[in-house]
Amino acid sequence: MKKILSLFLAAMMLLSVVSFASAEDVVEIEFQFHKGETDAINAMTAVIDAFNAENPGIHVEMNTAGNTETMVARSQQNDLPDIFACQTSATFELMFEAGQLMDLTGQDFLNNVVEGTLALSAYEGKNWRLPYSLSCYGLYVRTDIFEENNLALPTTWDELMDVCEKLMAAGIYPFANPDKDMVYQRMERMMSMLSDNDDEFKAIASGELAPQDSKVLSTYAQASLDIAKYTNPLSAGAGYDESYQMLLKGEAAMTINGQWSLGTLLNFDPDLKIAMIPLPDPTGAQSNVIVSIDTSFVVSSATEHPEECLKFLSYLAQTEVAQAYTDVEGSPNVIKGVVYSVKELEKINDAMAQGHTALSLNAIWPSGLRKALGEAATNLIVDKDLDAFYEEAQLTIEDYYNN
Repeated sequence: MKKILSLFLAAMMLLSVVSFASAEDVVEIEFQFHKGETDAINAMTAVIDAFNAENPGIHVEMNTAGNTETMVARSQQNDLPDIFACQTSATFELMFEAGQLMDLTGQDFLNNVVEGTLALSAYEGKNWRLPYSLSCYGLYVRTDIFEENNLALPTTWDELMDVCEKLMAAGIYPFANPDKDMVYQRMERMMSMLSDNDDEFKAIASGELAPQDSKVLSTYAQASLDIAKYTNPLSAGAGYDESYQMLLKGEAAMTINGQWSLGTLLNFDPDLKIAMIPLPDPTGAQSNVIVSIDTSFVVSSATEHPEECLKFLSYLAQTEVAQAYTDVEGSPNVIKGVVYSVKELEKINDAMAQGHTALSLNAIWPSGLRKALGEAATNLIVDKDLDAFYEEAQLTIEDYYNN
């Protein structure tokens, strides 16, 4: 009996040592995800679970509390996660310039990215990220409300204003927008329709151009006041969900937002009759879809596990993996071979296929300018004071460009 007990204890000790060694052999990768939408989190969770199952020696652990401010704070503490997802922002280009992000130039998995997008995502000819999905911005319309009121989908600003007048006459507010905290995003996307550079802002900052003489500022300001005139008053205190509910209940016929909102709207009501179309250009020019690289993946240059991190990015760049992610998350993907077909976004996809796109200016504006200038845009909606808007915009632009 003593001999059997000794053998049993020895076997248990050996098993413990083997188990400990196996656990020690697993490489832990911290991955920070920047998106908070349920569909996006579910999509990425499924991808990571599949990767971990296929690679027992690597365990990717996802955190979902990361945004630009979080990453800036962690970069200042030299504590960046091994891998993180990010939106297009000059902030991350500065991190790459400072040597905090790995140079991915020449990695084989980048060959599976659509060429135009790969060039768009580069910085001074170098690739610091794996671009993955696009965000596109436009006008959501309740197609059933339009049909009931014999309204055609607007393709010009004048047509949009005419639709607004007819909806108001029918007792329906044209717009429900998340104005509580998202005016800055609509402002930046609308300004992106008006210019593909920040030359006017630089001229304002140097004193060469008065803000009221800026085509971007003046056109946006008038268009913003036009929209405010036809917006449900409850929008002033509405976030995303509140604006969604106004649209779902038929308290408004339109909202200006990104394609990421579609999944949430259809989760609320799978039978919702809705379509997203290009937001008409206030100048009368061709209406373009405002796009930006919504999700990219980067690797910290300080990671202790560069090979494992690159293996995960290589996995993400596989067509079948990107397809599985897109099918759940719902954004256009830039990995070659991914099929994207959403009937509610047909007109947006058609416009993009024809090259009617404009790039988000947030990619070139100084970090933080969008939200700071958004305060002036919010005050304009509330106070309707153009002079105050120009003054506040000038001070903000001077601050961010000169300091």
